[in-house]
Amino acid sequence: MKRVFLIFGVLLGRLYADSNAAGAVVLTIYPGAKAIGMGGAFSAVADDPSTIWYNPAGLGALKGASIYFVHAPWLRTLVQTNDSYFEFASLTSQTSLGTFSLAFTYLTVGEVDLVYDGVNYGSTTPFDMVFTLGYGRELLKNNLGTLYIGGSAKVLYSFLIPRQILIRMGDDPNSGDAWAYAVDGSVYLRKWPGYSVSLGIMNLGPGIRYGNSPADPLPYSARLGFALVPVYDTINKFQIAFDIHKVLVYITRDIREVGIDSVLADAWMHIGANYTFYNLVSFRAGYFYDKKGARIGWTFGGGVSYKGLFIDIADDTNIYEFNKTGDVDVKANLRFAVGFVKNNFKLF
Repeated sequence: MKRVFLIFGVLLGRLYADSNAAGAVVLTIYPGAKAIGMGGAFSAVADDPSTIWYNPAGLGALKGASIYFVHAPWLRTLVQTNDSYFEFASLTSQTSLGTFSLAFTYLTVGEVDLVYDGVNYGSTTPFDMVFTLGYGRELLKNNLGTLYIGGSAKVLYSFLIPRQILIRMGDDPNSGDAWAYAVDGSVYLRKWPGYSVSLGIMNLGPGIRYGNSPADPLPYSARLGFALVPVYDTINKFQIAFDIHKVLVYITRDIREVGIDSVLADAWMHIGANYTFYNLVSFRAGYFYDKKGARIGWTFGGGVSYKGLFIDIADDTNIYEFNKTGDVDVKANLRFAVGFVKNNFKLF
């Protein structure tokens, strides 16, 4: 289904990022079905290839090599199209120097009508895509556990409107697309089984600018995670995790104007649990709390794995306020993931 011009500007540009002052919303979308099943509480768990997004230092704890794909029909209750989706893919490999990962993210809200001042200029399919190179490695080991460090570099390309249509509109022909660049960094202390702690800074970059319009800041943020493994044996494995994620855009201004309590209340809270039986079947649940962004509720998920192949699914439909009004055609917001890990592989 086609939509009206400028709707995608809200969806792609300012959906829930100040948390409302940042652009490049694609950089705030959580990949990974296991992570979503656990309510997004994953940065201190960091045990599948999506850790390049949550905690690049966690790459250093991944063994061997992996390939990973995620597909999600994206917010279709809100967008009301059947061609809105989110994709994530990564390749990860351990080496003698540490673990490297290459990831690709793609987001589109589908085809939209370009209707402006009563004139129909045709249609376009806006999209964002992100290329990420990540690295993590062990730094030191002692009685507290193993300390890992890591980072990633990202290149974002955002496409909104073709140049020829902008020219017909009498608008800036260079305002239809934009490039942006960002880096992440994190540290990760892990004593496994037992506990783990992570701290990361994400999306540091110069902002994103469409043509001559003022640049929007990237959603640079801080993320703190903590995880426990109270049960870990050949039959049962149980993980509990907690994350707090705060977008830092204009944080000093907000502290002056509304106070530190209000600023902290704008943080995104995540808590989740994962139970695995015989390394074959997993069951997950989590809770996502983002009051300002109207994303509050339970998430669920599960997975199966066998000889390195794993398949995961997660559902976070219930966290979105627009899915709870009772007068909409609710479409499930699901994540589907498939991956393969070869533990005894090292690139060099």
